[in-house]
Amino acid sequence: MLFVPSAYDMYTQVHNPKIVNFIKEQDKNTEYTVSNCAGAHLIGESGIADGRKIVTWIGGGEELQKNYPNLKVQNDSVVRFMEDGKYLSSNGNLISYVSALNLLKKMQGRSKLILWNPTYI
Repeated sequence: MLFVPSAYDMYTQVHNPKIVNFIKEQDKNTEYTVSNCAGAHLIGESGIADGRKIVTWIGGGEELQKNYPNLKVQNDSVVRFMEDGKYLSSNGNLISYVSALNLLKKMQGRSKLILWNPTYI
């Protein structure tokens, strides 16, 4: 699994070729690639999820779609987390925990993990 986190200064991260290339290379060997909040911009910059559905921080979807038109950016005010193939993304904040727990369920098996129901958020 590769987890692509957010940062307050995503501009610096997105324009760092070492980070972007690291994501591209690691994605070739992952079962899951996950982004949290504005980490979706690094996913977009790397091009690894072109043609896939993705969500970012609430209010950031328009910019993400503009900058990375090959992504299928979901309405971030309605969609809190998204799964499209091996790519999982979330708005951040509390919902990132629900997304992480769902990933753990996939990785460990239902019988080994009891999840909090995300409909209570």
